[in-house]
Amino acid sequence: MSLDWRHRAACRDIDPELFFPVGNTGPAIAQIEEAKKSVCLA
Repeated sequence: MSLDWRHRAACRDIDPELFFPVGNTGPAIAQIEEAKKSVCLA
């Protein structure tokens, strides 16, 4: 088992588009914030 945090990260199986949507205003910012709350705080 690797000690690298990426192998244990809660977000390892999540679509990267959730964290890196097209655009950086309005709905895209809201999507990033929701992703952080729902995945990273789990």
